Amino acid sequence: MKNLLSLPLILLVAVMLLVPLAASAQNAYNHSDKVISAGVGLGTFYGAFGSTDIPPIFVAFETGLPAQGLEKVTIGGIAGYSGSSEDFVYGKWKYTYIFLGVTGNYHFIEKNKNFDAYAGIGLGYDIVSASVTYNNGYDAAHYSYSGGVSYFAYDIHVGGRYYFSPKLAAMAELGYGFGLFRIGLSYKL
Repeated sequence: MKNLLSLPLILLVAVMLLVPLAASAQNAYNHSDKVISAGVGLGTFYGAFGSTDIPPIFVAFETGLPAQGLEKVTIGGIAGYSGSSEDFVYGKWKYTYIFLGVTGNYHFIEKNKNFDAYAGIGLGYDIVSASVTYNNGYDAAHYSYSGGVSYFAYDIHVGGRYYFSPKLAAMAELGYGFGLFRIGLSYKL
């Protein structure tokens, strides 16, 4: 657990050290921006059972805060879906995960028209459902089971967006939460 949390912190420090190297006439990030992102997560995520069948797919939205002194802070939401399974002697368990959460990001780089780096945290609710399919030879009528559980989950990440045009960007995030590494596209509305 300690190692999983230390990697994002190391990346955060690295991003902060590189901030003075960026210089340009415009900003890729502006506090009045409204950005929607969609993509896929790679690696396991918080609370997953077994092996991944459907990698975490997500859609996220963020917007800046209009308050004085908070121009580099954005708030938003994320929704995701994933699936996994686990094989046992008697059968196979299948799990589905629906994740709903809120996020907040702090944007570091100024005066760079193409690159936006940020670090953030989030809190969400993971809705998990489970079912089992029994192998031949096991009496499913006597041992049939399906269930669900839900729990709060947190997210900590560092990320960046590279804008190919004024509105379209490739994005990547590394952290601990809904996917260890998330990649996708972002679009300014």
